Amino acid sequence: MSRAATLEGLRLRTPRLELRLPRDDDLAELYDAAMAGIHPPDEMPFGIAWTDGLGDPGRRQEFFDYHLQALAGISPERWHLLFCASERGRPVGVQGVEAERFADERRVDTGSWLTAAVHGRGLGTEMRAAVLELAFGHLGARVAGSGAIDGNVASRRVSDKLGYREVGRSTVAPRGVEVGHANLELTPEAWRSARSIPVEVDGITPDLLGMLGAG
Repeated sequence: MSRAATLEGLRLRTPRLELRLPRDDDLAELYDAAMAGIHPPDEMPFGIAWTDGLGDPGRRQEFFDYHLQALAGISPERWHLLFCASERGRPVGVQGVEAERFADERRVDTGSWLTAAVHGRGLGTEMRAAVLELAFGHLGARVAGSGAIDGNVASRRVSDKLGYREVGRSTVAPRGVEVGHANLELTPEAWRSARSIPVEVDGITPDLLGMLGAG
């Protein structure tokens, strides 16, 4: 099976969402979803202020290139899976999961965004649950990391629901001013205890496991 077909076959499904690695038409719709708004302009929930100036000249291509480079760069040494999350066939956000030297470290880290129109409906929890099922249930991860900027109540609530615990504090400065950041981790045992969202995972093949250093 070709590399492209192996990656295309990876699908995660929750009660309301399907997650897959994006095609070109997905990227166009995802960019539109981001442009429609993710957070209030006076807030910045991300460690990197990538949403600032999103509509500036050249930013659309940068958005496309970021996703395409992540897809092209998948290897056992480092991978970043940026899943397009769709509800009823309409892209509504991105759920990322990444790792370095997964074969040795068995650690993943996650990040995500959702278009503002669907906030407050629990879709962020479903998205994260999907990649945790992939990581713990199929790849053999031993820890999943995440984080939340102080004031990002929605992100922290998702982590709390899914069983994460705070393991430290740090700071980030997405707009040049330091803000507090909670460092969070989830173990397989805590994941199993908190797990409540059914997730179906298709496309786990020996080729895929080898590509991610999980074979």
